[in-house]
Amino acid sequence: MTLTLLSLNVQPTDKEVESGTETMLSCVITGITQQLNAVVWRKDGTDVTTLSGSNYVVSAGTYGSNSQTTTLTVKAAANTADSTYTCAITSTEWLQSNKETAVKLNVFSVEFNDRSITTALAQTITCSISGLSAETRVTWIDPNNNEISDSDTNNYVVDQGNYVFGSKASTLTIKTAKFASLSSGDVFKCKLKSALYPTDSPEVVND
Repeated sequence: MTLTLLSLNVQPTDKEVESGTETMLSCVITGITQQLNAVVWRKDGTDVTTLSGSNYVVSAGTYGSNSQTTTLTVKAAANTADSTYTCAITSTEWLQSNKETAVKLNVFSVEFNDRSITTALAQTITCSISGLSAETRVTWIDPNNNEISDSDTNNYVVDQGNYVFGSKASTLTIKTAKFASLSSGDVFKCKLKSALYPTDSPEVVND
């Protein structure tokens, strides 16, 4: 008989997402041989299901292959400020009761407004971001959904802007030569992804 020694581990998925959007947090529990006895998600020490049942959806997850993944869906209305949640597990096989693991959910805001422009002069549009946890690169997307290269200096000038206290304003200058291939109603987009939690955070595209 071969024995496999297991170690209990709880791996949280910290995220940084756009404020006012729905997102899902998770804790992956490994080193178990059966379904956890209990799972509770909390915010500021309070069971989230008692805060507002419509703003949070908890799934305890299902055991399989020595692991179990529990998730917390945070609805858009509840996702407006940086928050720390905890997933608390109870496992009788590990003699653990209410073992808590912190899961961070940071949010940022993106402001990108429609505007009318003239075509006689180069025009600059701005993507303003606030509430970032770290310097984050902004990528500009053209109306054909292609990423705009910094080297395309015949048509554009891309400026990342300065990161100051969680905020930055990236600009895209559209040169007059480019207007010949554009139409009224064309949409430019700015895209970014958390630099602090890049693995589990989604790309955010704003237009």
